[in-house]
Amino acid sequence: MEPTRNLVLVHSEGWQDIGDFYAIKSRVEAAAPDIEVFIASNATRSSATRKKAARRPTLVFSPICLLSFQPDRGKIYQGRQISKLEEIRALAAGGVAVPPFEEIVPETRLDPAIYGPLVLVKPSFALASWGQGVELRRTETVRYRPLEDYPEHHPGRWGPMIAQKFIDCGHAMTARVLTLFGEPIFTFVRESTKPLQLDPERETFEPGDFMPAPPDVKLYASHDPELLAFAARIYRAMPDVALQGCDILRDRNGDLYVIEINPGGGTWAFSNKSAPGYRRALNTEDLTREFDAFTTCARLLIERTRAEAA
Repeated sequence: MEPTRNLVLVHSEGWQDIGDFYAIKSRVEAAAPDIEVFIASNATRSSATRKKAARRPTLVFSPICLLSFQPDRGKIYQGRQISKLEEIRALAAGGVAVPPFEEIVPETRLDPAIYGPLVLVKPSFALASWGQGVELRRTETVRYRPLEDYPEHHPGRWGPMIAQKFIDCGHAMTARVLTLFGEPIFTFVRESTKPLQLDPERETFEPGDFMPAPPDVKLYASHDPELLAFAARIYRAMPDVALQGCDILRDRNGDLYVIEINPGGGTWAFSNKSAPGYRRALNTEDLTREFDAFTTCARLLIERTRAEAA
């Protein structure tokens, strides 16, 4: 069959192993002879690839934002940096359960009836990660700080801070569900084996006080249908972000809340900088196995290319 559409997979060195994209390409080509697959480098203009791909309706997928490679045509799905405040607002507007939140401004005085006794204070700066600038505070102590009052390199200098209700899970836990177009391709759950105990006399807590950490932690992949269905609803709230690394909490009552979706796209767990840690924690050399990830990616990209190539 002569191809009638193109799929362009944009590889970004250091963010994904190019071998992952070749594995997906081979699966697409085997299942869909009507689609020609190109792999472009995000570090160059990839002029020859760009010109060839422009000859037919095209779909472009890049986990992170497009850099040097800029296609001449096509429907584009790419990661993008969004402030965490904008992200939470979009998720809430999409009907997904998020903890109560608000921007911290000079007039901020949090209502304990809404927020309870403890509140997470976190940066809205899109590039803040790994708990940078996050602390847990007693609700009545949360006050606005001017940007210039934060220490050098603190993300509070680069954008407003957010107050977000602390979700009491009974024990420290967090679940990462990586989805492509709402379907799971990877999960990783961190869960403390000890009850959460926070000193009622303290005013502030560091991430290590309320996040799961060795040695009292279990790590596993989850096929919990409720968790995966929730991640699918998260995608529907922000469908322009194809690859979502959803960070989800389950409270003492079993209710689920999304904290963020990491829309920048650095969450390609199979070969990003976190991949070695995931392999050790899950005791596997093949992180794609749980959800047959590359076959799932190929199927979803075939469906999207046939439906949306432009």
